[in-house]
Amino acid sequence: MQRNNKQKIRFQGSNRIYEGNISIRIDRFQLDKKKIKKEIVEHLPSVGIIPIIDDQNIILVIQYRHATGKTILEIPAGKIENDETPVQAAFREMAEEIGYTGNLAPLSHWYLAPGYSTEMMQVFIATNLKKLKTRGKLDEDENITIKRMKLNTAVKKCIKGEIEDCKTVAALLTYAWYQDSI
Repeated sequence: MQRNNKQKIRFQGSNRIYEGNISIRIDRFQLDKKKIKKEIVEHLPSVGIIPIIDDQNIILVIQYRHATGKTILEIPAGKIENDETPVQAAFREMAEEIGYTGNLAPLSHWYLAPGYSTEMMQVFIATNLKKLKTRGKLDEDENITIKRMKLNTAVKKCIKGEIEDCKTVAALLTYAWYQDSI
């Protein structure tokens, strides 16, 4: 935990109030002289993948996200299962969501919602894609459509607010910046 030298943070306790695929706890801590009570969502770490078809084209997925009540355009992504490394999870998610494998290289990592969630996402670039004979088994709540798109079109959609998924916006803008800086 990074701390500002001027702030004194003192942890006072935690109480788990729900346990399932995610868990919810109430943390109590003192920040300087203020007593704080904060709800925290405990979430397994996750991976996101930018599948690169060629210099100009990527693969995205379209899927319904119940929390938003919308169908969202996003990069393939998912949680890291307890027995997996991030690389293993990225390969599994690619197989399940888009039916491809390839070479992975790390791009970046970030917290998805650090104000209330522990979820840390590692993002990979997938190149030299090879189509699998069969796509992996989707999760129960997934109904995914694969969407091929030009990278510059996807970046424009991020900037215009047409891609509303923060992990996708961050990943695509980071990758586009990286491409321009080489």
